Amino acid sequence: MSTDLISLFALEPIGDAADGAASYRAAIDPTFTIGPKVHGGSLQTTVAAAAARAYDDLGGPDPEAAVLAVSSDFLLAPDPAEVELHVSLIKTGRTVSLARVDVRQGDRTMVTSTVTLGRPDHGDAKFRGESPVSELSPEPSPGAADLYSSPMGEVVHLGAALEVVLDMDHFPAARGETGEPLVRGWTRARGADRHSDAVRAGFPVLVCDLSPPVVMNLGMFGWAPTVQLTTYVTRVPAPGWLRFAAYSQEVGQGMFAEDHIVVDSTGATVARSRQLALIPAGR
Repeated sequence: MSTDLISLFALEPIGDAADGAASYRAAIDPTFTIGPKVHGGSLQTTVAAAAARAYDDLGGPDPEAAVLAVSSDFLLAPDPAEVELHVSLIKTGRTVSLARVDVRQGDRTMVTSTVTLGRPDHGDAKFRGESPVSELSPEPSPGAADLYSSPMGEVVHLGAALEVVLDMDHFPAARGETGEPLVRGWTRARGADRHSDAVRAGFPVLVCDLSPPVVMNLGMFGWAPTVQLTTYVTRVPAPGWLRFAAYSQEVGQGMFAEDHIVVDSTGATVARSRQLALIPAGR
């Protein structure tokens, strides 16, 4: 296994792709974990890679098609080990295509997803409104502390593959204080990975589940299990840091919806997501 971000796109075919179906094997390194379990955004990145690979292997008609949306139901939390991804191409069309991807570990289905493929957006936006990242500079200040050099690095292990800097003005949990459920920051892949075409196109999927749970700012600490995560990828990001924000409009007694927005160095929105998550146990 590998700690490099590109490893999330490394798929070994299982048998031949035929009759609208293809299967792949992937090895998830412990780098891509939160605590002992695989990080949901990292797994969804591999799901997206498997759908795109199957589209090509099964003769998808558009050579410029890419993943536009991934909707995943998390049935069980996989361990950092080998998984199998079984892909069925449900529909191929001139504008959009649809695939189903089941992630299995051992004899259990861990995550089931639908993936929409088509041509990404491009060019200047016809309209761009304000967002929670509008006030952030395109990159963090020199010398800003990486998230994984903090105590959170003991639980969140992604630091070997990517840099993450949080806007500490919007993370009062780090100071033992409370505030609104909003977390903002910057991220980029480490080393040469950031220049890979596969990483540039697929990285926003991971970033859409990168923030610490926003309920930490309400004093709710612990694992907030993802029940369902839907991610939209609208375009390939420009080179440079990605800015992200995660926020919740309402936090209930047992669950909350958390929204992410991911913006590239030009200010273009490259991805958005919404996930339904459970309040940490005992809160």
